[in-house]
Amino acid sequence: MNQELTKRDETLPTPLRRPWPRIVGVVSRAKEWKQLRGGECDLVELRLDAPDEAMRDFSLHTACPLPLLLTFRHASEGGYCKAISEEARVQSVRRLLPLATAIDWEIARLASARDLLSEAHARGVACIASAHFWGKTPEKTQLDALEKTACAEGMNVLKIAFTPHDEAEVNMGLSWLTETKHALPVALMGMGAFAKESRSIYARHGSCLMYGYLGQHATAPGQLSVAECRCLLNR
Repeated sequence: MNQELTKRDETLPTPLRRPWPRIVGVVSRAKEWKQLRGGECDLVELRLDAPDEAMRDFSLHTACPLPLLLTFRHASEGGYCKAISEEARVQSVRRLLPLATAIDWEIARLASARDLLSEAHARGVACIASAHFWGKTPEKTQLDALEKTACAEGMNVLKIAFTPHDEAEVNMGLSWLTETKHALPVALMGMGAFAKESRSIYARHGSCLMYGYLGQHATAPGQLSVAECRCLLNR
C-alpha cells in the first residue's frame, strides 16, 4: 500500500477514513433535510446551491444528526445558483464551517477560497478538491494534473465526476484509479448512462466516497439513491 497515501488517510476525520468507500448522502430539499436521521449514511452533503432556496436558511442546519459535508457548487460545474458572487459563495460555506466535517471546492477555483480552506484546515475540517466533466471523459493526463494541483494546494481528498459513454471509458477510469500511484484518497464516479456501473466498480476498487441521494431528488445524471448504493456494496 502507498505509505504516503496511508499517512494522509490517517489525518482525515473519522467519517472519511478507511474502510472505504464511505457513503455520502446528498440532500437538496429542505423537507428532506428536516427528515434526516442518524445511520442513513457516513456523511450527509448539504447542497447550499440547491434549487430549493430554503436550503440556504442557515437556521435549518444547526442540528445535523450526521457528519456534515458542505458544498456550494459553482454553476459551471453543476451548481444551481446562476447569479451569485464568488465572495457570497465563500461566505455561505464559512458561516456553517463550525458544523462541518468536510467541505468541497472546485479545483478550478481554489484560488478564490484560500482563506476559507486555511480556516477549514485550522478547524480540522477535511477539504475535498473536485472536478466535474459534463458530457465527456477526461484523459488520464488531465486527471494526473488535477491530483497534482489538489495535492500542492494542501487538499485532503480528490473527487472526480465524469461522463463515460461506453465500457471502454468506464475501464479507463478504473485503470487510472487502480494503477496510478495516488498522492490523495480519490473519489471517482461516472454520470449519465454508465453511472450505476461505474460507481459500483469504482467503489469496489478503491474509490473512497460513493455519493447517493437521500429523499427523492438526484443531483447528478444517473445518481443512485443511498439505499441503492448500500445494496450494490452488499453484493
